[in-house]
Amino acid sequence: MTDPRATPRAASRLSAAVEHSAGAKGILLDRAQQQLLDEIAVLAGRWGGARTHSGVFIHGPAGRGKTWLASEIFDAIDVPAAAKRRVHFHTFFQELQRRFGAQMTARDAIEATVAELLDGARVFFFDELHVHDPGGASLLNRLVAELVARRIPTLFTSNYEPEGLLANPVFHHVVEPSVRLIREHFAVRTLDGGSDYRSASPAAPAEHGFASGRWIAFGASGSAASAARSSGLEPPHPHESTTVLGGHRALRALAVRRGEANGELTVPTVVWFDFADLLESPSIAEDYLDLAAEFDQWVLVDVPPLSQASREARQRFVSLLDVLVHADLPLTVLSRTDRAGLVDISDPPVDLFRTISRLALLRDGDPDGDG
Repeated sequence: MTDPRATPRAASRLSAAVEHSAGAKGILLDRAQQQLLDEIAVLAGRWGGARTHSGVFIHGPAGRGKTWLASEIFDAIDVPAAAKRRVHFHTFFQELQRRFGAQMTARDAIEATVAELLDGARVFFFDELHVHDPGGASLLNRLVAELVARRIPTLFTSNYEPEGLLANPVFHHVVEPSVRLIREHFAVRTLDGGSDYRSASPAAPAEHGFASGRWIAFGASGSAASAARSSGLEPPHPHESTTVLGGHRALRALAVRRGEANGELTVPTVVWFDFADLLESPSIAEDYLDLAAEFDQWVLVDVPPLSQASREARQRFVSLLDVLVHADLPLTVLSRTDRAGLVDISDPPVDLFRTISRLALLRDGDPDGDG
């Protein structure tokens, strides 16, 4: 990549590019972010040298800016776009499942998925790495081993330090090959400036993307339909109920409202789901990925306190939020509780902390106000 002798100049260019991009968006790096940027910039200037780290593994609590900073660095690295690869945890496994569906063996599916991702890559970014099952650990082992063997500079982000991946002591041994390679070949760094920026003082309302959505609480005795109308939304009518996806993956939607082109403007396609229809059904993250590719805006109706949902639905809620945030799709929630009352359980699902942080991005939508 970059000649190691050019490290100071290359590092300065990379840092300056990220700082310029942040400034254009009104973002001021905190001290921890600035220090990590400067360190990664120096490391990036050495990538390609005979003895260097294969990349950086960035971990820390939710809302500290890990994905944002790694994305800015990834974009600023001076490599043609065609030679860059970026993958999110859920899309990685979606591709693997697609290959399993093509009747490939597990080994062949893993090999084909990794090869397709890495062939021709000169820099790689794996966002939101979290592994909670042995199957995911096996795939991660193959990916990390291949990244090291090919010496592809890589950025990882995660809420977990390497040893925290697949923390279940019964299965942790499965992920240990990845842990060893990460510790041996990657600079492992924590990013935690002490503030969850999603939960901090609210920023100006977003006009687009996930953060342009709303959380509308109507109370245990209220009505989702009335709350929707009071907030300027037209609730679904019975005749709008339809099935999305197909076959054994079929899910019931309260409504699908497909936008029509209006001159040069594209009207979004909106899908309405009842919480129980979507999340108490045996759906998986792959379903949400496919639906996210089809629908531009989401409305989730009658969201209960999590104590009133099944254990499986709670975990699916976490996966759904992961997918919608990564796709940056607006989500409006019509809930029986405010966000503080959502988590009323002593045994939260895995990674719920990340979901709570993300829900803080949604605007409050008072059904008695102007919406």
